[in-house]
Amino acid sequence: MLHKASLALLVSLIIPGCTWGDDRDWLHHTIHLRRELPSPPQPLTTATIRGRHEPETLNETDATLLAQASPPSPTTPSLGTPLEGKTRPELQPLGGVLVRVNGEPILEEEVRSLARWMLEEYLQRHRPASFNDEAERLAIEAEVSRRLHEVLEQLIDRELLYQEAEKRVPPRGMELVRKAAQQEIERQLLRRRQQMGFRTEDELREYLAQHRISLPTLRRQIERNLIAEEYLRTLIRPKFEQIDRRQLWDYYQRHLDKFHRPEHVEWQYIFISAREGARHLQPGEPPDPAKARAHAEFVYALAQQTKTAEEFSRLAEQYTDGPSRNGQGEGHDLNTIRPVEIAQLVWKTPPGQVGPLVAAPDGRGYHIFRVHKHEPARTVPFDEACLEIRRQLQNEIFLAERERILRELRAKAHIEYPAKSTPLR
Repeated sequence: MLHKASLALLVSLIIPGCTWGDDRDWLHHTIHLRRELPSPPQPLTTATIRGRHEPETLNETDATLLAQASPPSPTTPSLGTPLEGKTRPELQPLGGVLVRVNGEPILEEEVRSLARWMLEEYLQRHRPASFNDEAERLAIEAEVSRRLHEVLEQLIDRELLYQEAEKRVPPRGMELVRKAAQQEIERQLLRRRQQMGFRTEDELREYLAQHRISLPTLRRQIERNLIAEEYLRTLIRPKFEQIDRRQLWDYYQRHLDKFHRPEHVEWQYIFISAREGARHLQPGEPPDPAKARAHAEFVYALAQQTKTAEEFSRLAEQYTDGPSRNGQGEGHDLNTIRPVEIAQLVWKTPPGQVGPLVAAPDGRGYHIFRVHKHEPARTVPFDEACLEIRRQLQNEIFLAERERILRELRAKAHIEYPAKSTPLR
């Protein structure tokens, strides 16, 4: 079954700002917002919480149409608490309105559709070998249902940010951001289609319908997520620019232990399954040990021809039944490399080389791996650590500012949890 920490990651993906991996390349438009007090327009920088620069996609004419916004007015309520006099009912599969945020309803269909979409995304990226494991899928579905309160509260935060963006972003700016959001939605849908081998959107739509995911609802939710996330970034970005070299150095001196790097290996992995559901088998075709061995030898021969990590990754995307679709190996030292039966081989294989083809001792399949790097133990020097430190400080600022902004928005909002016994009209 999926570990609870993995499910927590899944849930965190639903609300903007909880996870900031490099693969989350959301909106490329910089939002310029309206100040209520007179001040000259000041274009925001393109630095993001990830510590990298994104391309500026607004032209000069567009930028002059937009101005910055002031943050919400300060207050100090507790986060996530219903308004006084309101009760939070036990959430059941109502199929209707779970909460109203300033009059805007959030439906159970929306919560469950988005949660299931993120579940599919998690499995496709991290657990493709068990993607068709019905027992695991049912267990995760049950866990998502148990965490419906948590998911709902995160969507309330998202809705508050989205509504604030609608009020403060000028129409021209919102139009640009919506266009960027639609482009991102299409990119996500295309990637999902490719991951699952669907040729058309109709095939994806049919699959989603079978899993009770509404595509129109999903599009709406992703758009609101993206706009809320970019609005939140825009409010917080100026504080990132205040981080100076002295703060970076102070952090480095206080946390030297964080910059000690033990000896470690970076490696790549392809697993060829010999069991039912392997990618080389047709749907419903029974496993054939001889066929699995021949297929593994074929892929191994291709792997031996790879010269770079990128070439091996492309091979993994096409052939692996392993836990990582891009072929990234699990673990970086002898104690953490998995599967354990190849740990010693991975550790001893020189960088840039493909190791031997290894049959799993229980007959479940074959291991193919390539070692990318093998680094000795060292302490990262300050100049090299600066980017990592900046990202850490930015993350700390972001979490604190996000909590403050959401606390202020919740204090001003009318959040109503309809009672189960009250008919919803």
